[in-house]
Amino acid sequence: MNIRQLEAFRAVVELGSFTRAGQQLGLTQPAVSKLIFLLERRCGFPLFIRQRNGVLLTAEGKMLHDEVQRVFLGVASVAARAEAIGRLDHGEIKLVTFPSLAVRILPPILARFMSDRPSLRIEMASRNSWLLLDAVATQGVDLGFGMVASERPGLRYEKLCTMQAVCVLPPGHRLAGRTAIAAADLDGERFVAMLEEDRAQLQVDQAFAASGSVRNVVLKAQLTDSCCSFVAAGVGVAVVDPLSAAGFGPEQLTVRPFRPAVAYDIWVILPSFREPSLATQAMISHVREALSRRLTELAVSIGDIA
Repeated sequence: MNIRQLEAFRAVVELGSFTRAGQQLGLTQPAVSKLIFLLERRCGFPLFIRQRNGVLLTAEGKMLHDEVQRVFLGVASVAARAEAIGRLDHGEIKLVTFPSLAVRILPPILARFMSDRPSLRIEMASRNSWLLLDAVATQGVDLGFGMVASERPGLRYEKLCTMQAVCVLPPGHRLAGRTAIAAADLDGERFVAMLEEDRAQLQVDQAFAASGSVRNVVLKAQLTDSCCSFVAAGVGVAVVDPLSAAGFGPEQLTVRPFRPAVAYDIWVILPSFREPSLATQAMISHVREALSRRLTELAVSIGDIA
């Protein structure tokens, strides 16, 4: 029994004639008759009652036809699924990223990506840098966006974008009139810092150490969004990535380029033991292009930070 025999059987049932079934399938009438003969021999019972003006299904043929219909419905479902996969409109992408990207930046970007793919599902979790690596390496996550690229086995990395740190000040701060803020300008300033576990904070600390300036660190927070909120509330100043600062309006924060330049890299983190799906690859490209546009816009409004 093969699919060609079942196609011939279904066509004969639907059209009521071996000749018309052959015309639909591009076969001769004898070829259709042979396919039905082989199918009947395989089944062990007749499928049709032959009449002068056509054919009728036997009771057994009717039962077989019900099963054949289910087979072809399944084939149609597989074909539709394959088409959806080809359109990148099927399946689920499991993503993990760091909090500031997850809270403000990615939602509108992913919303645009999903608008043309209504059947695609995305599951997004937020983790700090090191837990993010664990999730991609061991927990079945498809990809991560992170700011740490370690030598951990089981992971590979692609550069997503690079951006330059900015200094955020409360409105009306004495340094708000500067076009850029140097580390030396912040000597003695009340400072809101990230926790030491954050890799980006280590880069900022090194920049201040190299300049010889001493900050008055009055508060430490885990999230850059929290740092910006404390600055907006007047607690002090901070040095953060520009995407985090972009979530606050000019009435909340004054944002200026920071000198010396501190580069923040965002990485695409992928499991090395499997290739990403076509939908995952398309999402990475979409996010990369969207972040590039966003950083270009910020460079115009803030200064050279892209």
